[in-house]
Amino acid sequence: MIAWMVYAVLVTLALCAAALAAERAAKVRRTTTRWVWTASLAGSLLLPTVIATASIRLPHALKPDVAPTSIALRNTTSVPMPPMLLGLEDTQAGATPVHADTLMRGIWEAACALMILIVTLNSVLLHRRKRGWREEYLFDERVLVAPDAGPAVAGLLRSRIVVPAWLLQASEEQQRCAIAHERSHLDARDPQLVALALALVALMPWNLLLWWQFHRLRRAIELDCDARILQCGHDVGTYCEALIHVGQQQSSRVGLVPAMSDSVSFLELRIRHMLYKPKKWASASVAALVFIALGMTAFAAQVTPPGIVLNNDTLDRYTGYYQISPISLITVTRAGNGLTVRVSGQIGVPKPFHLAPLDETRFAVEGVNPLGVMRFPGEKPLDATVHFITDANGHALRLVANQNGRVILDQPRIDKTAADRISDALAARIKAQKPFPGSEKALQLFLSDPGSGAGMSDGLARVRAHNKASREKFLAELGPVESYTFTGVTKFGSDRYLVKRQHDTETVLLVVDEDGTLASAFQYTGTRTW
Repeated sequence: MIAWMVYAVLVTLALCAAALAAERAAKVRRTTTRWVWTASLAGSLLLPTVIATASIRLPHALKPDVAPTSIALRNTTSVPMPPMLLGLEDTQAGATPVHADTLMRGIWEAACALMILIVTLNSVLLHRRKRGWREEYLFDERVLVAPDAGPAVAGLLRSRIVVPAWLLQASEEQQRCAIAHERSHLDARDPQLVALALALVALMPWNLLLWWQFHRLRRAIELDCDARILQCGHDVGTYCEALIHVGQQQSSRVGLVPAMSDSVSFLELRIRHMLYKPKKWASASVAALVFIALGMTAFAAQVTPPGIVLNNDTLDRYTGYYQISPISLITVTRAGNGLTVRVSGQIGVPKPFHLAPLDETRFAVEGVNPLGVMRFPGEKPLDATVHFITDANGHALRLVANQNGRVILDQPRIDKTAADRISDALAARIKAQKPFPGSEKALQLFLSDPGSGAGMSDGLARVRAHNKASREKFLAELGPVESYTFTGVTKFGSDRYLVKRQHDTETVLLVVDEDGTLASAFQYTGTRTW
């Protein structure tokens, strides 16, 4: 996530350079400039997302019977990111890539929510201010007269012209210029364009370059409005005098909407732009600037995003079924640029989880402990990966799951017929509600709480060794076993026993392998689970 965010900033930087060149060319040609920054804003959001995730399908024109192939757009890029930036994912102290991604995603969502809240509060405050403004007609235009706000248009969606009270005492020409300026904003739907740009920035508020693009867009909107006013026949000298007079009044701003007044430096820039006369080599400079803008846009599209995107053909090599036990099954399906894993017959993995590609055959497990592995005090954050062992053609033979550097699953791939038999066996067990052969013997072993792991699977023995002290303390509080009763089979295929102890009652869920080994076991009361 962090490396992708850096990638998005690099793309935005290249598009900023392209927009600057394009804006300069448009000014020389005296054409509109606001669409340059609108396109730059939209491109800064879309380009990193599309290049990093999208793929296109190319049909075989000469062989219509052959299935089309997919090409990931990221594989068409040619400008790699610096290695030091690609390594940002691995340099987060105390956090694994998955946990760092979760943290950054949370910060991103919080920033979006905060920005939406600020815009909403600004709209509410503006609405309250408008209640104290009176309506009047000025040059056949219905306007709101505010004590010290404007000239501006109030509201991003339902906009009204707002003029300050002092404008009513100004000269007729200055009033006419101010009303014409704000009417031009409304006719060009500039407030709606600002609202659209603000919505785009809200999608990626942490990218400071997007805020700079938004700032440039607002200035471009004012420059374009000035050009429209002059094209309508207003005298440039009179209009510039009106701008200077409005700028000297220092009226309060009305939110984020377009306004005639602005900083003194920007007013000077607007006046210089209106008085600018094209020079001799203007056409040549425009061509050079357009060439630079196109080149920087192409460069932005060629920056290679971090991470890896696998095409559908590669992902399909790993989809299918993997056997855990005669009643337990792993089902792998394709989901976007990754895989979804569902495990049946395992109480520790009740929900499906997503795999994100790390390389051609290795995937990161997303989520908090989706594999249901016991975590102990002092153990580092869970970092799970899945690796597919493949044949010479790249098709999966085995699924190997690792958690914090140790193998917790190593299961063979099976065909659909075998998978259906496993599913049918699980369904039959649930329907029959009969215990495993050797289930009672395995329960007695479990309740005897042996110091060794004899008769248990390696995974279960390890868990019990880690929590031995706390488990013994807890069981001592419950007291010795008085009786136990088989109560049925759970939806995961586990045998369920109700165990009555001297001071409380607990439930034990267990799975027994065909050779009588206790494969897994959970015991819990109303407050604790082991």
